[in-house]
Amino acid sequence: MGRFTTSKYKNATPKKLKREETIFNIKVNDLCTGVPIACGVNHIAWTGEGAGINVIGSTDRCTVKPKALNGHCQFVRCLDFNPFNHEVLASCSDDGLIKLWNVEDARCLATLKSPHHVAMATFNPVADSILVAAEGTEVAVYDCVAEKRILSQSSGGMDVAWSYDGRLVCGGSKSGDVTILDVRSDQIVASNHIFDNNKDVHVQWLGVDKILVGGYKNRSREIRICSITDLSSSLSHLGLGPGSGSPNACYDHDTSMTWIYTKGGQMYRYCEVDSGGVLTENWTESVSEPIKGICLAPKLSLDVMSGEVNRLVIAHTTSIRPTPCIVPRKSYSEYHSDLFPETRGSIPGIGAEAWLQGENGYRELINLNPASRKEKQKEKRDSTEVSEENTNQLTTETREEEEDIVPVEENVRHTSIVNALTEGHSIYKNVVGDVRHKNFNHHGLKNVQTVFGQEGNGFHAGKLFGAHLMGGSAGRIGVIDLRTPGQTNTPQLEVVNVGNPLVMEWDYWDPHVLAVAGDDAMIKLWKISDISTPAVLLGTLSGHVTKVIALRYHPCVEGLIASCDSTGNVIIWNTTSMTQIRDLGEVEDCLAISWGPLSGYHLFILSKSGDIHKIDIRNGERQVLKTETDYRCARMEASRNLLVISGIRHGNTRHLCLLSISDLTQPPRPLASHTLGSGTSVYGLFLDSNRNVAFLSARGEGTILPFEFREAPPHHITPLSVFSSSPVQHALSWALVTPCDVMKIEIARFYKLTVTTVEEVIFTVPRIRKEYFQDDLFPPVLDCTCPVMTVGVLEGAKWEYAPRYVDLCPEGVQRNSEVKIVRSSGTQSKVQQEHIKYKTAEKQRDELFNAFAEQVQSHAGPLQQDLMEGCDEDEWSD
Repeated sequence: MGRFTTSKYKNATPKKLKREETIFNIKVNDLCTGVPIACGVNHIAWTGEGAGINVIGSTDRCTVKPKALNGHCQFVRCLDFNPFNHEVLASCSDDGLIKLWNVEDARCLATLKSPHHVAMATFNPVADSILVAAEGTEVAVYDCVAEKRILSQSSGGMDVAWSYDGRLVCGGSKSGDVTILDVRSDQIVASNHIFDNNKDVHVQWLGVDKILVGGYKNRSREIRICSITDLSSSLSHLGLGPGSGSPNACYDHDTSMTWIYTKGGQMYRYCEVDSGGVLTENWTESVSEPIKGICLAPKLSLDVMSGEVNRLVIAHTTSIRPTPCIVPRKSYSEYHSDLFPETRGSIPGIGAEAWLQGENGYRELINLNPASRKEKQKEKRDSTEVSEENTNQLTTETREEEEDIVPVEENVRHTSIVNALTEGHSIYKNVVGDVRHKNFNHHGLKNVQTVFGQEGNGFHAGKLFGAHLMGGSAGRIGVIDLRTPGQTNTPQLEVVNVGNPLVMEWDYWDPHVLAVAGDDAMIKLWKISDISTPAVLLGTLSGHVTKVIALRYHPCVEGLIASCDSTGNVIIWNTTSMTQIRDLGEVEDCLAISWGPLSGYHLFILSKSGDIHKIDIRNGERQVLKTETDYRCARMEASRNLLVISGIRHGNTRHLCLLSISDLTQPPRPLASHTLGSGTSVYGLFLDSNRNVAFLSARGEGTILPFEFREAPPHHITPLSVFSSSPVQHALSWALVTPCDVMKIEIARFYKLTVTTVEEVIFTVPRIRKEYFQDDLFPPVLDCTCPVMTVGVLEGAKWEYAPRYVDLCPEGVQRNSEVKIVRSSGTQSKVQQEHIKYKTAEKQRDELFNAFAEQVQSHAGPLQQDLMEGCDEDEWSD
């Protein structure tokens, strides 16, 4: 009669939640090789548009804005939460990177680099900090803490899965082959060609000796269950009929419950697998939207007192629907232990080093009974308090001896990945932007040109004047005096430049000189003495054959300017003598140029193909970095050791990335990247290399996006608070007229050009103790008050470039780091804490009054009658 035994999970039914209990109005990426969604105990993550990842709390819904994890520069293929640390998420992408994220603060913890595209990555279910990835034709194993690629084995895998005990790996390929690997001994345990069609094959372990395989057989989708000892035959199979979506499955090792679905389908099946590998279908469920992926929620997040034995998290095109699976019972007032067998806890069974050496381990099983878990938590709390009391009784010598003891490496490996890799929070995280009062802005501008090419800047502000393009006839430039804000009643000074101007640049060392480059292949230098005086043409720099698209003054050398035309011809000029210093040759499809701030004699050039040329202007020596990233339009700035690039790729995908300056011979992969969404206008890049903060602004948009990046490993880009204002800006430029007020915690000033106004935007960081100089926000900066050298030194073949730095701390102001903080000498006992907690309102009021009276008496001095003379004390009694 055993074969007629009914499963207690047969009648498990999905509970349909209300709309407000789901996550909707989102976008799930369709290009995932694996499952585009992952569920942890406290968070749900899914692949968003482009290369983005979105994370939301497991209990949050549509009213909460998801966190964005931006670091990949190509499509994200798979996500997986760490089973031993529920705050760590792994993601893999076509850019060859596997990133580990702390989803709590949306920060990248580590980056694992692969020589191939990574289709899938998943953590080992038993060993700590071990991750396996399917990379093209290989399966590779990584140590997450050491950030190393340890093992690799050829298997042609597009899908990969760990066995229940974490010993073996199963991989499936598009050719229909399924391979069982022992990656530690570099052996193939079993392999067989199961499916014929050139379609994706998905694999899933059923315990330690059976696998479930989904693929195509004669144009029909099929699920097979095979024993790893004989992959040529199947223990059972299930036909799903013809269709375009590849079949996949979710399996619960504790209950043998299995859910089968096809990507793009609108139905999923609930089945059970017995110990002999026989697959039994119980019911099917239809949904209203196409399914992009399904994952199971961890057992620790289930509502066991409601009979919830499992929870499906279903990703659709525009929504995510958590679906509890509940076994009907007459009453849920008690815990039904027969429905919830012991499950694996959050403690790893073995460390990474021991596992790599061939040892095996098992994870500790825990009881899901809430009462049992509370008792264990109480015991743990009591033992912790006892240990703390014993620790407090130790002498100073004993504590010093314990500090010298080095813990066993195995215990160290069991610690959180976050503790091993997490860095500090950004001090600029809460930066605030604000538009100054209209009395400080310029109003009444007329005939402002708002349509110009992507290579042009449209507006540029110097130390005294601002220049913008004007509509009407070609070649007209409007100049305003930035020192006299307010209503512009008088006509602006118009500079008539022969040819259509594309790029304008004010000379930093002579604020009366404006360089204008246009489509006539000429660079004209204009001198503007005053708004009421006509502009004077100082000279023309001719040497290009096509329109000039890039123009940059050297930040520290007087009289030195670099230009580039549309053919990629780069020339260095002497603006003092109006002569050409050196023709650096052609760079095909040049997009942007930037000076290196430290060496001073290096010029960086970015091309459409993504190649970066580093040219020594003294002798013309050139290094080329091929990044394999095509750009349609881009901006580039050089920091001390990094290149920051803001560009638009094909498909109008905008992104920000970091590249190393020090070694251009390394593999062409960004150190860090951040996706900026889609758009037709390139983000203008304004880099503060002293603070490693970048500001991005696009023409026709009303936002300014601040970012902070880290120069030292691990490299990352941190989004800061976004600034929004209306109307939209058509151009943005640094404000150099008034320097930032460090005592008001101002870190940046900009001029924003609209149709009729030029507005000043100030960015500040909120601080409480503004009477002190915030030296953590204001490090020493490059001295821009006078040039380091003149261009004549370069022509004399001598270059002794040493940038000067200045301290921004005002004279007589104390630094914040030097302020002594008085802390209490000891901590309050538990009795004192309870006494303070239960003070009456009258007691608290009396203490407050007494403290106030003491302060008044300490500052009031003697009373008036005490200072009077000639009166006896008894006279005051009248």
